[in-house]
Amino acid sequence: MSSQGSGNKKWLLPFLGGGALIVVVVAVLMAVLLPLWVTRWLGGDQFRQLAARQISLLLQTEGELQPLEWSSFSVYSPGFASRKGAPGPWLWSIKELRTEVSPRLLLDRVLRFSEISIDEICLTPGNLPAVPATESPVPAPSEKAAPDIFRDVQVGAVEIRSIGLRPCSATSGWGVAGIKASIHPTKQKTDFSLQKGELLTPYPWIGNLQLLSAKGRYTDPAVYLTMLEARSTSGGSLQVSGEYLPSPLPKAQGKMVWDRWPIPGGKVGIGLFEISGLMSGDFVLQELRGGSPVGQGQVCLVDARLEPGKGSETILALLGVLTGEPRLRGCPISTAQAQWSIQPGICDVNKILIEAPGLLRAVGQVRVTGKNLNGQIDLGLEKNLGSKVNALTGGQCFYREEDGYLYEAIKLSGTLENPQNDLKTKLVSATAQTAIRTGAQILEKAAGSGGGGDAAKAAGQILNSLFGAPPK
Repeated sequence: MSSQGSGNKKWLLPFLGGGALIVVVVAVLMAVLLPLWVTRWLGGDQFRQLAARQISLLLQTEGELQPLEWSSFSVYSPGFASRKGAPGPWLWSIKELRTEVSPRLLLDRVLRFSEISIDEICLTPGNLPAVPATESPVPAPSEKAAPDIFRDVQVGAVEIRSIGLRPCSATSGWGVAGIKASIHPTKQKTDFSLQKGELLTPYPWIGNLQLLSAKGRYTDPAVYLTMLEARSTSGGSLQVSGEYLPSPLPKAQGKMVWDRWPIPGGKVGIGLFEISGLMSGDFVLQELRGGSPVGQGQVCLVDARLEPGKGSETILALLGVLTGEPRLRGCPISTAQAQWSIQPGICDVNKILIEAPGLLRAVGQVRVTGKNLNGQIDLGLEKNLGSKVNALTGGQCFYREEDGYLYEAIKLSGTLENPQNDLKTKLVSATAQTAIRTGAQILEKAAGSGGGGDAAKAAGQILNSLFGAPPK
C-alpha cells in the first residue's frame, strides 16, 4: 500500500509542477501586460473625457483637458481650460501638466500620481453660478465601468510654479501674481504652502506686497491659515494667521501683526494737528457680523513727527502763533499710540496718547460712525506755554494743571474729511475779546517780540486770515 501511494504522488508531481509554472507565467504576463493595457486606456479619449469631467467638477466649471501624451508611465498634457461662457464662479486656464503613474500600484488597482506638476494657473471671474451637483453630466453607459478598474485614486503632491489672479470686483480688488504653490492632499485634509510672487491690493497706500511664505490646510469646508508673511515695497512687514468657514453666514477668526507700515494718506490727524510716520500694531479678528469684521487691536507710530497740517488750518498753527514756540511748527514725537476696535459701521479709537515731552501731551478717545466722528481730546501744553495761552484768553483756556502741563478739553465732531472742534471757537472768541480789552501789544509780548507794532500787526493779520474778523 505504501509503495502504491508513493507511486501516485510521483505521478502527481509533474502535474503540480506544470500548474505552478502556468500560474507563474500568467502572473508574469499580468504584471507586464496589465500596466501596459491600463496605460493604453489612460491615454485614450475615454479616460481624458473622464478626467476632464472630474477636474470640472472639482473646479466648479466646465472645461476640456487637452490630449494626453504618454511615455512609459509618464504623462504630459498642454493643459485644461474652462470653455467660454462656462458656468461657475471662476474660469480656469491650467497650462503644462506633467505627472507619473506608479506601475507597482496598478497591480493593486490603485491609480497613484506621486506628483502632479503644473506650470501656470490663471483665474478670471465667471459670469454664471456653479453647476449644481445634481445637474453634473452623467457618463454614457459604456463609461460607467471605467472607474471600476481602480479601487482608489491617489495624488501625492501638486506643485504649481505660478498662480495668477487679476484684481476684479469679485475679489474686492485683490489679486495675486507669480505665486508658487505646493499642495499635499489626503482624505482627511489638504496641506498647502505658498512662496514668492506678489499679493495685489486695492489700496494705493499699501501697494503690492511681496509674499515671503504662507502655510495652511483645507479641511472641507474650512480653510486654516497657519501663517502668512509678506513685505511691502517700503520695507514694512506683515504676518497673518486665522481660519475661515464659508457658509450662508461665513465665520472667521484670526490675527494680523504689522511693523513699520505706511500711514493711509501719509499722515493721521483729527483737525487739531497731523502726525507723519510709520505704523506698527496688531488686530485680532473675533468674528464676522453681517459680513463685516468685528475685533480689536492696538497701533503705535514710529519715526513720528508732529506737524500743523495744510496751511494754517489746525489748532497747532494757532497755538504756535499765540505762544511763539517754533517747535509747534513741527517736531519729533516720542509717543503716539492708541487702542482700537471695530464693528459694523463703527470704529472706536481709545486710549489715545500723543506726547512730545516738554512741549505737549494729548489723551482721549474718538468714535467714527460711517464718515462722522465725535469724541474728546484733552490737549496739554507745557506749563509755560500753556500759561501764555491762558493769559491771552483771559484765563478761559488751558487752566487745568497736571504733571507739568496745562490742559484744555476739546470736543470733536464733523466728518473725517472735515473734522471740527470747539477749541477753535473758544480761542478765537477769548483771544479776540482779550485783544480788544488790552490791545494787540499782549499778542506781541506773548509772541516774544522785542517791541514795535509790526509783530502785533502780523499777529492780528494771522488771526484774521485763520478765522476771519474777530467778533465785536
